[in-house]
Amino acid sequence: MNIGTGILSWLLLAFLALTSAILCIAPPSLGGWLGVLYVGTVYGLLLGVYFVACRRIRSGPRLATLVVVSAVAWPIAYWGAFGAARYHGDAIDPTPTLIAFGGVLGGVALLIPVLSLLKPSSVSWPAALVKAILGILLSGIVGGIAWELGPTLGAAIWSLLPITPIAQVRPEESYGMAALFFVWQPMIALFIGWATSEKQTSVRIQGRVGQSEVRAPAPHTSNGLGRRAFLLLLAGLVILSLTRIVPVRLRQAHRERVAAKKRETRPTSVDLPVAQPMSEEQALILKEIGDYQPGHVLKSSEMVSHEKGFESAGSVYFRALYTKTGEQVLQGPVAPKQYISAVVQQYPNSAWAQYFAEYPQTMYISPDDPKMHALVTQFQQQGKK
Repeated sequence: MNIGTGILSWLLLAFLALTSAILCIAPPSLGGWLGVLYVGTVYGLLLGVYFVACRRIRSGPRLATLVVVSAVAWPIAYWGAFGAARYHGDAIDPTPTLIAFGGVLGGVALLIPVLSLLKPSSVSWPAALVKAILGILLSGIVGGIAWELGPTLGAAIWSLLPITPIAQVRPEESYGMAALFFVWQPMIALFIGWATSEKQTSVRIQGRVGQSEVRAPAPHTSNGLGRRAFLLLLAGLVILSLTRIVPVRLRQAHRERVAAKKRETRPTSVDLPVAQPMSEEQALILKEIGDYQPGHVLKSSEMVSHEKGFESAGSVYFRALYTKTGEQVLQGPVAPKQYISAVVQQYPNSAWAQYFAEYPQTMYISPDDPKMHALVTQFQQQGKK
């Protein structure tokens, strides 16, 4: 079986793209430029596997260029679409037309360099350019259609996963991105495979009886991809997908346990005594602490909430800013350039104080990283950390 036209090579290319979609739909929390370049890098690396296994490309610089181009193309497409959405005033969800615009930008950044870099010698430069233009148009069209399928296909994909959508407030974006990954990546991967395939030529064979023509690939076609190699690569893709799916599933199970514990340990808000507010001097240290001096104190109250799922005790809120000694102490809502903020909340009983110390309302504490949150409680002069 010839790898340029064989069914196994096309199946491998499709599975590589689907593996990329699985790895990209719930990316790890990398942060910075690593997070920005993650999607394109994964896609480029898996495309490189195809060209190594099925096209026998062994040039390190060409493969590295493929990965770099793919890594850069994704943020160009993403920022192009979402940047255009913000420019047009659609700050929540970009329209399919703007996603198509981003697909065109990403197609330009990806396909022109890739097809120029990996085109076979049997394909002329004008033909490669025409294919690149067709691919750019296809990239935009497929991107717009995939985004339109977000509420149906994207939601169905997320329903099969053991996690909830990333954008919990606006899950439409997660649905759209899921459909985009699972439609655009395989389609463009298959297009790249077609656009860089060897051109077939007619070879005339003459024998004793007569002549016949055999369609054959150009001279630089490589050997076939055997079934054993295909199965080994497929097994590797399954393992690679599991390395992402299993940790996500374990983390989600841990989050579910934390959420269940939070619900179960929430104190009752029925018949709570009214908290007698402390004075500002009792709540805060209103004197110099080291090189810092206290400023204006803000005091407010929060009402009791009996809403199901959002029960909360009433509290009294104290806040003060401490500025460097010698600097001007600003009054009111304007904060100085360098300061330390101290916040104290008084609750009706120690149960609610303990609960909100462990599950703060005003900040997000990731259950995946316990080191982010150091809980310190002190009751009756006995400390525990």
